[in-house]
Amino acid sequence: MSTTQIRHAPPRTTPQLRPGRKDPRVWLYVVPVVAVFLFVFVGPLVFTAWTALHATTYYQIRDFTGLNSFAKLFADKNLPKQIGTTLAFSLGALAIALPLGFASAVVLNKIIRFKRLVRSLFLLPWLMSQATVGTLWLWFLNPNYGPGTAITKAFGFGPTDVFSAPGSALVAVTLITAWWSYPQAMVLFLGALQTVPTELYESLRVDGGNVWQGFVNITLPFLRNTIVSVVVVLLMLYVQMVTIILVTTRGGPLGGTETLSMRVFNKTFQDFDLSGASATAILLFAINIALTLVAVRFRRKETL
Repeated sequence: MSTTQIRHAPPRTTPQLRPGRKDPRVWLYVVPVVAVFLFVFVGPLVFTAWTALHATTYYQIRDFTGLNSFAKLFADKNLPKQIGTTLAFSLGALAIALPLGFASAVVLNKIIRFKRLVRSLFLLPWLMSQATVGTLWLWFLNPNYGPGTAITKAFGFGPTDVFSAPGSALVAVTLITAWWSYPQAMVLFLGALQTVPTELYESLRVDGGNVWQGFVNITLPFLRNTIVSVVVVLLMLYVQMVTIILVTTRGGPLGGTETLSMRVFNKTFQDFDLSGASATAILLFAINIALTLVAVRFRRKETL
């Protein structure tokens, strides 16, 4: 090929893509997601709100009553106590599960030998259902034949009759819930710890830094967003907790462990007050929205 032919060759141009219509096949992915969202979330929420605005007889929706069920809810003298019980139970379980999950994640992130075995042991409580956990601890703390009673009697104490008083029952249910749920925090923290660059710790050691300085200056800044997320996830879990409380105390004794979620259960299946249960469920939904807003507000925006 001559130089003249090369010189007069037409320049190559990048083909311009014409803006065309969107591929209609994208709806094959969008429609199922929207349908599941409407069926699982929007539908039950609308039905709950509709039920709260109507009088109910057992499970039949009757006449429209407006905000009457909400007025009864906030006029109930037991509501402040149930809100206080919910906060004490949720914050108490969080105060135990959060540091326990974090410490377990740090241990698993550092351990080398038998890592899978230790991880399986740490995850064991979370692998059991809430009903199984409640039944297990109810048997263990039984004041007549439970192993807990045998242990306390061996040390010179009385039987483990913790579910007979409101205060001790609330403490027991809180501890059981924290024991069951801390592996969830551990898994989230462990995933976040594995994303921290090891070069930062090596540089700190070269500069003479110790373990505590590495924890404060490297680990905590990297895990700030994860900590906020874990707090919100666990709080939302505890606020809606029913099964463990149902199996162990059913909200008793004397209403000492009756949280708002247990109030929904009792209103639905004991009092057959579907309207009152729906009003309480709407209140719980508002609390969950508030927790989500707190997460959005305090989540760190800058990228590490």
